[in-house]
Amino acid sequence: MPHVEASPPADPVIAAFLADMAAAGNPGATAFPTPKPSFFRRAGKVEGWVVRAVDREDFERPRRYVPGLVMSTGGSFHQLDSELRGWGQRDFPYYEHRVSAEPVDPPDEAELRAALAALRAANGLPAGDAPPA
Repeated sequence: MPHVEASPPADPVIAAFLADMAAAGNPGATAFPTPKPSFFRRAGKVEGWVVRAVDREDFERPRRYVPGLVMSTGGSFHQLDSELRGWGQRDFPYYEHRVSAEPVDPPDEAELRAALAALRAANGLPAGDAPPA
C-alpha cells in the first residue's frame, strides 16, 4: 500500500522531482516497513527513495551508527533505521531496514539538491530543471 500525502510538497525542488519520477512510473521506489503501531494492527509501509543510506560500522572500533533518510513518493521525509540480524546464522550479517512512521525535517537545501540529482541519475532520468537556489 503506497504512502499517500494529504497535500503536495511546498518546496518547488521536491515538487519537480516528484512530478518527474511519477511521470516515469516512480523508478527505484522501494516499500519500507514502519514499526507496528499496536498489537492488533499491521505494520504500515512507506514507499520512496533512499536519500541518505544508513552509515554504520558494527565490527571495527570505533563503532558508529548514523540513521539514513527516505523521501516518500508523497514528498515527506522519514528516518531510515537498520537492525543487525542473523547472529549465528548462515546469512549473517543481515540488515533489516525500517522507516519512522512520522515524518522528519528535510535535509538542508544543498544536500537535498545533490541527493535528488543522484537519485535522478541512478534511475536513468535526465537532470531536472530545478528552480535556482
